[in-house]
Amino acid sequence: MGFALAKIQPPLPRRGQWLARPALEARLREAVASHRAVVVAAAAGYGKSAALVRALVPPPAGQALAWVSLDPGDDLHRLLECLLAALDPFDLPWRVAPEGLLGAALAGDARSRQRAVDELVNALAAGDFVHGTIVLVGLHHLVDDAALHLLERLIDRLPARWSLVLASREWPAGLVARVAAAGELASLRETDLAFDADEVQAWCASAGLDAESARLLHRRTAG
Repeated sequence: MGFALAKIQPPLPRRGQWLARPALEARLREAVASHRAVVVAAAAGYGKSAALVRALVPPPAGQALAWVSLDPGDDLHRLLECLLAALDPFDLPWRVAPEGLLGAALAGDARSRQRAVDELVNALAAGDFVHGTIVLVGLHHLVDDAALHLLERLIDRLPARWSLVLASREWPAGLVARVAAAGELASLRETDLAFDADEVQAWCASAGLDAESARLLHRRTAG
């Protein structure tokens, strides 16, 4: 394994507690349960990862969750290596060994990548889960054309019981155009992730700040 295990583990707070946001978390869970793809797109600092962790971790009994955090420089090899490792605990019924699937994807042509996607999709479809979710955080770091091509094919072929969640600082227009046209895309943007006045007041109260400070903070930051 040529990557840090933290890349396939949901991040946890190092100190303190993340503020519960029941309405946002319920909206995320509903979106994942009812759409093939979910995009959470906002600038840095909007709490994309925190919201996804609170909404999806741990998954309900009978459901699977595979988490991959992308970093600058990640390419097709690293994306697929991390994704296969994140799926490994679920004992999918592979027809082709994951190592062979990785080799096929790296063969260098679109046809080979499509064969790799087909094998991955078949294994996902045959898994014994009520529902499965793949989360890719930091999608804006993925600029490798081959990786983006494979990901686009995966979105198009994703089995009915699986959803793909993409968290990014930029809107991935090219990846989700077809799934959006089919009405199978849900999205949350900066306005959806912004804190409302009550949430800011609750956070300030937990930090020992008074209500007037909370109102001022909310007004200055717009949530």
